[in-house]
Amino acid sequence: MPDLDAIIVGSGAGGMSAGLKLAKDGCRVLLLEAMPSFGGYLNPFQRNGYQYDTGLHYVGDLAAGGSFRDLLDELGVGQRLSFLELDPDGFDRYVFPHHEVLFCKGTDRFRQRLQQMFDGDGPAVDRFFEIFNQIRQAVQDAAQTRGKWLLRLLFILRHPEMIRYHRQTYQQLLDKITVNKRLQAALSAMAINLGTPPERASAIMAVMVMNHYFNGAYYPSGGSGAMRDAFVEELQQQGAALKSGSRVQSITKKGKEFLVVTERGDSYSARTVISNVDPSLTIAELITPAERVPARLRKKAQRLKPSDGAFYAFIGTSLDLKALGVSDANLIHINGYDLNAIIRCLTAPRVPDQIPYFFLTSPSVKDPQGGHAPTGYHSLQVITGTSYQLFEKWSHLPSGRRGRQYESLKRQIGMRLIHEVERYVPGLSGHITQLTFATPLTNEYWVGARKGGNFGPDQTPSQVGPGRFIDCGTGIRGLFLTGAGTLGGGVMACIASGFLAALKAIEYLQSRSAARPNSSPST
Repeated sequence: MPDLDAIIVGSGAGGMSAGLKLAKDGCRVLLLEAMPSFGGYLNPFQRNGYQYDTGLHYVGDLAAGGSFRDLLDELGVGQRLSFLELDPDGFDRYVFPHHEVLFCKGTDRFRQRLQQMFDGDGPAVDRFFEIFNQIRQAVQDAAQTRGKWLLRLLFILRHPEMIRYHRQTYQQLLDKITVNKRLQAALSAMAINLGTPPERASAIMAVMVMNHYFNGAYYPSGGSGAMRDAFVEELQQQGAALKSGSRVQSITKKGKEFLVVTERGDSYSARTVISNVDPSLTIAELITPAERVPARLRKKAQRLKPSDGAFYAFIGTSLDLKALGVSDANLIHINGYDLNAIIRCLTAPRVPDQIPYFFLTSPSVKDPQGGHAPTGYHSLQVITGTSYQLFEKWSHLPSGRRGRQYESLKRQIGMRLIHEVERYVPGLSGHITQLTFATPLTNEYWVGARKGGNFGPDQTPSQVGPGRFIDCGTGIRGLFLTGAGTLGGGVMACIASGFLAALKAIEYLQSRSAARPNSSPST
């Protein structure tokens, strides 16, 4: 008899969500995490009295009746969390060379705002939102059609635009709507939250990431750590066991049971396993032997390309940011109107002469009581794009032991980034009280991000939907996947994928129990 009903490998948002759903269903659950702390990108870090988020800066769909709100409530963590709504008139400030675009709450409101800004292109704006609404409705309907061939056929007949757009890039969609590069840039700025430029990004995913925020943008009170803690506390309350410092070395199916072995030599058996590790790494490195995975899925995993990497500056300052005009809105600096060229420049394997794009946010301004900075001080987080190849020669070394050349390169890029930020925060470089830089190697080491990709596999047309592991399956009965390699990148998508993987695992466990009439789902 196996030790457990379910083992979860990795404690990112997807892993915690999967473990929690299984535990709430009465399963005996063990969650194994390689790092000292749980949470993946939800795990903050502390430096000299400052606390910094690593992967959560704002989320959407949290208004009453919102899909993310409903998901958190279903998992039992909603009551443990409170959220602060960011400025509905402009929670994102996209600052271009000659004007500023405020992304606001409300589809019709943003549409009217664009029509006023681009009054000669009103028909193009109308056409964009016509397509936007078609895709949004089609995606919502698609959720009801999985596994039912007749419903899928009716869905295709009702939504022919999905056939038209599911293989298109976002840039191709925009080019059919308007040749106005400034309007294209205004419509593309939010879509960069995919971590992919318009020329590579899936048109459908770009539309859906915009849709995610149209009912408002929110920040969790206490930051990402509060969300992580809510999951951990609920997991513990539901009886799940959590073990950190337990990097999994292999997952083997023996008969109808799974054996999971860690690098420390600990071994556990379970009736089902869910891996929150990138599908490429799960299939190539963890499943033993890998040949048990069907060849078509092994090839799919091998073909997956990671999303672009990022460079981070985590800053503490004695400046009064609010007096300098920093608000709870995220400020996105975009020095030009060709976002594709800008991202190509940043992700080339060289130190950029200038940094034409960055995302600037202040958790301490968003959440003054959240413990993000010592009293009288503020925290800033700045993110820009970069190339994994620029740092790859140090990838075999652990964090904190990569040497002076690596640290010098980080500082060279980081100070250049801070210099660019000073156009919005004058005097910043002379009032820094804490400074930490991070590269794609940081993400690769601490959260297992393949090649440091911020959003898991790149969200291109060929790598979303069927191009990802959207069904959470590995081709091995009882072994499932969760995380950014399934439904998509981002906190909500990962949590939703964990819920979906858990439902499939529960169905599998119940089917096994049905074959043994005298046993219960938890035996």
